[in-house]
Amino acid sequence: MPLDDITPETLEFVDQYIDQFVAWDILAYFHENQDLERKPSGIALDIGRRLATIEPALQALLEKGVLAADIDEADESTYQYAASAEFRAKMDNFLNATRDRTNRLAIVSRVLQKEAKRL
Repeated sequence: MPLDDITPETLEFVDQYIDQFVAWDILAYFHENQDLERKPSGIALDIGRRLATIEPALQALLEKGVLAADIDEADESTYQYAASAEFRAKMDNFLNATRDRTNRLAIVSRVLQKEAKRL
């Protein structure tokens, strides 16, 4: 898939933050609902993923500073979007790039290759 129409910044963003499709789903979910505070079970339900699938991705995005969490040892933690203005602008660029079919297919191919390497 050609990557010529995708900016180097967007490709760098994909390489740094979109290492699997579940991360893409979570980032898009929070980016589109920026004031939302949600428990993992609610996030899983809202994006149509299993809880066990999203928990590692939530932790990774928490460690990268994109999400913040109110940790509750007795119950599920609550997550919210904590991305900087710079990250939000990059996320906007990423989402805009995915609106073009050719770009989206190229990005999907890149993420598939990353997922395959992890197996």
